[in-house]
This record gives sequence, structure tokens and C-alpha cells, in this order.
Amino acid sequence: MKSLTYIATILLFSLTGCKSQQDLVTNPPFTTGTVTCQSWVGGRAESGSGIKLVIPVDVSDKSKVDFKTAYFREKSADLKWQKVNGVASVVANFATISAPKPDIIMHADPKKEVGNTPPLPKEKLPFELAENECVVSYLENGELKYVKLEGIKVQKKKLYQ
Repeated sequence: MKSLTYIATILLFSLTGCKSQQDLVTNPPFTTGTVTCQSWVGGRAESGSGIKLVIPVDVSDKSKVDFKTAYFREKSADLKWQKVNGVASVVANFATISAPKPDIIMHADPKKEVGNTPPLPKEKLPFELAENECVVSYLENGELKYVKLEGIKVQKKKLYQ
């Protein structure tokens, strides 16, 4: 009887477990062209660096689709409409601004280290992605949906002077 209760409990938890990944849409209400990413580096130390992700998009009715976020290379960024080379695109800029590290107090007495702030945990994305894949979230008729884009082309690094 005890083993039956144990098996029933395990079965119940396995059937009602959380989703490890969001549901991905296979045919979104838009088409995409060749998706590209380009690393960039600012001309000064405080200008930082990052990656610009460009997704050429053809949407029949822009009022029905609202692009929200792009997930790429273990980061997320908001998507914004831009014309890139005359083509309507949504663009995400994954900036990696290197902020100065705060001073850390190291002392034999732990009470004197109270002012130290712990490092922030790394952002955990809801998707497992390869280097050349991204996931785009968008609202369609008020419902949040996700689509995976594969085969992202890497462009030459851009250096700003």
C-alpha cells in the first residue's frame, strides 16, 4: 500500500510539473528575411560594446503584431522597429557596458565587510539556444507568443572611432 501511494505521488508530480520551456510557434503571422548579428565596440572605454541583432520582418498588419523581446546568446533585449538598408526590421541591441567594479572590503573580521554587495546572478533564459539561434517574443491579439529563428549570419565587427 505504501508503494502504491509513493508511485501515485510521483505520477501526479510528473504530470503536473512545470514547463521547462515556453511553447514555440511554428508559423507566425509574419515572415523574416536573413537575420544578422554584428558585434560592435565603441571608440572610448565608457561607450562599451555589444551585439546588434537585425531581423528583417514582413508583416501584413502591424497593428496585430507587437514585437517585445529577443533572446540571443544567453541575453535578452527589447525589440524596436527600424529601417535597415531600406528594409523594415526589428532590431535588438545587446549592450555590454562595463561598469566600474566597486571597491570590496576584505577584512579578517566579517563584521567590517558589511558594506560589500554580492554579485548579481546571471540572467536565466527560458530557452536553450545554439550560437546561431534566437527566440523572438511578440504579442498577437493580446497573447504572448514565441518563435525561434535559426541560421543567423554573423557580420564583420564594427569599430566606432
